Amino acid sequence: MSESVLDLDAVHATALDLARGAGELARRFAAEGFGSVADIDRRIVHHLAARYREHGVLSRESGDHGPDDARVRWLVDPLNGADNYRVGLDLYGVTFAVLLDDHPQVAVVHDSASGRSTSAIAGRGAWQEGRRLSVAAARPATQLTVAWIEGSEVAADDPLRQAALHTLERSTHRVLRTGAPARDWALLAEGGIDAAVVLRGEPWDVAPGSLVAREAGAVDTRVGGFTITGVPGSLRGLTALLAAH
Repeated sequence: MSESVLDLDAVHATALDLARGAGELARRFAAEGFGSVADIDRRIVHHLAARYREHGVLSRESGDHGPDDARVRWLVDPLNGADNYRVGLDLYGVTFAVLLDDHPQVAVVHDSASGRSTSAIAGRGAWQEGRRLSVAAARPATQLTVAWIEGSEVAADDPLRQAALHTLERSTHRVLRTGAPARDWALLAEGGIDAAVVLRGEPWDVAPGSLVAREAGAVDTRVGGFTITGVPGSLRGLTALLAAH
């Protein structure tokens, strides 16, 4: 069905090219001390508007573009991990998801610092620079490394946030709070970590990476106010930890 409406291979190639270009621009801007995320975003949006006039675009930086009734919509974060970037930490990237009727079909999470891209097409698997990806083997909860991803509206003193982090930090091996979901999702897909726990995440932070992770073998579950994506055999213990919150 999606192939008849959307050329998945062409869209995937476009998303990869744009993500790599955006990452290179961010690195250059950081090194040379000029340019901004708005400049990167403008190039992406203009390219998509010229190539796919019938598609919509929702950018973290500049909002909605294109037809309101578009069946195909691009979610774009041109500088994922912007707070890290601003203070000189090499933990930032670019995220793209292409949705057909609100269902993700193509995703790219690009690590701008390393130049490495991780991507997926629905039903075809996840890949990183030509290598097919697979999530890690199942482990008990005490051995899990878990990425924590939260939306920008989640306050530091949010009771649910505080309680969940306390539980995870006490009961798992490690909780990563990188501030760069693009990197977290790539780590999950390549088997470097075991799960991602999302609390009220932004669409740019969740849709691209969760498709990549699922295509590498991860599964999703919801418990309380959380979405957990991770290694199938590891989710039971993690879900039990968060169920009380």
